[in-house]
Amino acid sequence: MRRFRCTLLCFPMLYLATAPVLAEVTLFQNGKSLYQIVIAAKPSAAERHAAEELQHYFEQATGAKLPIVADDQPRREEEIVIGGAPLPEGAVKLPVPEPGLDGFTLQTAGKRLLISGTGPRAALYGVYALLEDKLGVRWYTPDFEQVPTLDQVKLGDLNESETPALEYREVYWSEFIQNADFAARHRLNGNSYQLTEKHGGRMAVYFPFVHSFDMLVPPALYDTHPEYFPLIGGERRNGYVQRCLTNPDVLRIATENVLQWIKEHPEASIISVSQNDTINNCQCPTCKAIDDAEGGPAGSLLTFVNAVAEAVEKEHPNVRIDTLAYQYTRKPPKSLRPRNNVIVRLCSIECCFAHPFDNCSANENGQFVQDIKAWQPVAPLLYVWDYTTNFGQYQQPFPNFGALQPNVQFFVKHGVRGVFEQGNYSAGGHGEMEPLRGYLLAKLLWNPNADVPTLTDQFLNAYYGKSADKMREYVALLNRQTQKAGVHAHIYDSPGVAYLHDEFLNEADKLLDEAETLAENDDIRFRVETARLGIWYVKLVTKRVADDERRALLDRYLQIAHKAGISNASEGQPLDAWANAMRE
Repeated sequence: MRRFRCTLLCFPMLYLATAPVLAEVTLFQNGKSLYQIVIAAKPSAAERHAAEELQHYFEQATGAKLPIVADDQPRREEEIVIGGAPLPEGAVKLPVPEPGLDGFTLQTAGKRLLISGTGPRAALYGVYALLEDKLGVRWYTPDFEQVPTLDQVKLGDLNESETPALEYREVYWSEFIQNADFAARHRLNGNSYQLTEKHGGRMAVYFPFVHSFDMLVPPALYDTHPEYFPLIGGERRNGYVQRCLTNPDVLRIATENVLQWIKEHPEASIISVSQNDTINNCQCPTCKAIDDAEGGPAGSLLTFVNAVAEAVEKEHPNVRIDTLAYQYTRKPPKSLRPRNNVIVRLCSIECCFAHPFDNCSANENGQFVQDIKAWQPVAPLLYVWDYTTNFGQYQQPFPNFGALQPNVQFFVKHGVRGVFEQGNYSAGGHGEMEPLRGYLLAKLLWNPNADVPTLTDQFLNAYYGKSADKMREYVALLNRQTQKAGVHAHIYDSPGVAYLHDEFLNEADKLLDEAETLAENDDIRFRVETARLGIWYVKLVTKRVADDERRALLDRYLQIAHKAGISNASEGQPLDAWANAMRE
């Protein structure tokens, strides 16, 4: 693990007027610390991990290794008390704020620092906030973190709480999927992370994850029961299609399978009853009558999902049913309402992602805004499936940095409780500008009002060193390409799209040349080269280099991509298969 170290005299202190005026808490000075970390005699795995993480990073920053003791061992005034560990008799106690799910509280009480909260992950998240916000630790990528060298650690009088704006937070990029510790340190709690008991588990545990109709009512049933399948153009269709959602046997089979899944997967808190990733929906008279009355196909879908959810609620009141408002079902029904145990996950797949959803001239964005506003008052559990990369060209420059924060803020403003940010999940690592984009997304899902310019500067300065200014210019250059009226960016744009014109590519090449020259070591130079793959990708695919240069550029591209661990050129094409096609 490579660590960047710097020297700070102290970290900024936070004072809240609502807290009692107490003496300053000094955790470390003059080369030593009097403090111990206290956990319950029988702590949860996450509380113990929180203590170990605090111990590890505090020692990295100060050189002082704080002992971890159980609350039934000898106590002292100088303590950092984590989670469920009680205070000794007679200790000062303060009113405890009540943060929501995954929220935590940092308090000083006398000389003690108390870290507590609600839910299995709260204490761990409180420790990470202490390390990040008070000690200056940063986790930029799974293999690059910043731990400052501190001469002293002083905290002001603290009585502060944080609660995330979203209950469910998932950045579906490979670096988070592949490293559970990294996901936990960014306070992400989604389904795709291998979060264990030491991380406090996952908030959302799905089975299956999505597009579940083929599992609910298997295609093999078509041979004996074609009536279970959609009527399209006057005939029942098999293949990758939806189901006849008003057929009572389809409802019975699907409900039985859902109840069986819950028995087989007791860890699952959410069961997916969601359409296949296609249209091909049923147009039989009964389905069509519901859809016509409700203004669209979400009518028959929600009728079906509600019926399954009602049956589940009787036996498993804590299990939620998740469905999609996706493509042909995105518009909410006129009068039907999701049950209280139904999650509606609205998908933004058609949108332009270069501009904020609610400040874009593209018709598709206007329609999405209308749909989310229509779902907000009727869906008690509204989630969003959002898109943050080009799925047809994983390495192609994707100018969405300016829209990341406004879009998350827009979701929260309109009642969204969970966000799934789908990105370069199958590339093995290092999608186009993945480290920066993933870092910002993780911060925004916790706090949509985070200071993005500062976070961006901190990341670029740490990750790119002396090359940071040129990388900053490159990101700004990319964003400028979609600031002209009528220029939009979608998730399947081709390399020949208008905003990736020759002038942009040439200027980007120049900036990245300068960034490589400025790099002070091989690690930083390689990071710049990896970021440059996007420019090379466009040049290779669109043949904007001479044939004799193209083969050499492809070889260099693959050398860097393989070193970076990139496995896929797109969502559906392995990197080497793409390379072979490029050589033909």
